Amino acid sequence: MTHLARAMAAAAAAAAISAAAQAGAAEVKVYGRIDTGLIYNHYAGDSLKQDAVTLDSGVNTASRWGLKGSESLTDSTRVLFQMENRFTSDSGAFKSFSAGKSGRMFGGQMFLGVANKQLGEIALGRMAGTSSGSGAFDLQYYMDAFGGGTNGAGNAPVKAGRYDNAIAYRSPMLAGFQTTLQYSMKNDGYDEGDENTSDVNRYWSAALRYSSGPLNLVGIAEGVAWGRRQQIDSGASTSKKLFTLGGSYRFQPATVYAEAQYYNGANAVDSFSAKRVAEVRDAATGAVKTAGRAAGSIEGYGLYAGAQVWLSGLSSWQSMAYWKDYTLDREGVKTSGHSIGVATKYIYRPSKTVELYLGGGMSEVSRIDGKTGARLADKNLNVFSGLTKYF
Repeated sequence: MTHLARAMAAAAAAAAISAAAQAGAAEVKVYGRIDTGLIYNHYAGDSLKQDAVTLDSGVNTASRWGLKGSESLTDSTRVLFQMENRFTSDSGAFKSFSAGKSGRMFGGQMFLGVANKQLGEIALGRMAGTSSGSGAFDLQYYMDAFGGGTNGAGNAPVKAGRYDNAIAYRSPMLAGFQTTLQYSMKNDGYDEGDENTSDVNRYWSAALRYSSGPLNLVGIAEGVAWGRRQQIDSGASTSKKLFTLGGSYRFQPATVYAEAQYYNGANAVDSFSAKRVAEVRDAATGAVKTAGRAAGSIEGYGLYAGAQVWLSGLSSWQSMAYWKDYTLDREGVKTSGHSIGVATKYIYRPSKTVELYLGGGMSEVSRIDGKTGARLADKNLNVFSGLTKYF
């Protein structure tokens, strides 16, 4: 195809989209944000990393663009959709969500649904879990001043991810209560195995939110039934379960947040990993306790608290403290660890769509030495600053 033909085809497509947008009854919105910042990381303790200054995307919030819209079928029923691309503003590349795979066009979320004022909302497609800190069905927003964590290992709760082949239901608000249910037939479309079989990972979630004026309370029970093919070399030996209870209360001009979690069957928590290894060593003596492809599982709990204060104009200051205690069990050989972190951030907003931010955090996370089995402590101090533009 010649350059002229390509140009004419592009012009024709643009004209068709424009005509459809003007003629159709659907409301469609283009939205997004671009975030780029500088981060200085200082590492100490047993960390093997070197101090560095880097230019990164998503320092304050993940860079994205998307389309979302709806069309009313009746006074109480509408069809809705959302398509969201995630990208890295420092390189222009699509963000990758699957190890070893290229980035997806709409990796952030991609779903189609129907909403009814009396019956609730059903959505089908790719979406983030209720404790993910992202997406249309997220509830971390009501429990964490940072909406699900910030920069630095240890500075985040244990969270859900994004899942393909998912179904979600959200009820209408009834007497202040709202229920959200999610189920993924196959978490990652790139994985081998058929949907809804024991070969593939399958996520589930049941959440209840209560809202009354300045008060929000959230309870979430969720988990992953680990697939046999995905867990051969890199996963927990028991299905993942995660229970979260938390909420927030707004005192003018501040909002306080609190959250508690219990989890079992996790693949990884910060620098602790349940990935299968060739041998397991005793942490005290270094002696080999188990040979072969030893499976593992992580169990633990966490407590988190923070606040967000709105200052003069549109500016705000937010801080959060995170603490987790966990144990890795490999074939009866148990190693305990912990993570502790604090983070703070000031955001100056010269307009409703521009944010200038400055923040930092400190953390200490446990790590297991692969050769000796000893528990190590990696420490990190980070300082960051950057710019976010919303559109």
